[in-house]
Amino acid sequence: MSNSLINLSFKKAKEEKRPALLTYTVAGDNTKKKSLKILKSISKYADICELGFPHNTPIADGGQIQTSAYRAIKNGIKINDVFSTYSLF
Repeated sequence: MSNSLINLSFKKAKEEKRPALLTYTVAGDNTKKKSLKILKSISKYADICELGFPHNTPIADGGQIQTSAYRAIKNGIKINDVFSTYSLF
């Protein structure tokens, strides 16, 4: 097993005899600033944070993720914004 950050997160949770907490949020939903604040807040408690890139055809995603992606796009989030905003995180 490799020592990737993901594997290390699962290993730590196993050693602590607890389930690993994985979270997901869409970048730019509700606003860029609020989205980053949400990510920082949940990262204090989560073992792994997955950041979704909003796109205009999220047909394979559930309704809540679709709505989040549409809201982020409507508010003007662009892929370059995701990299510039969240790379500092």
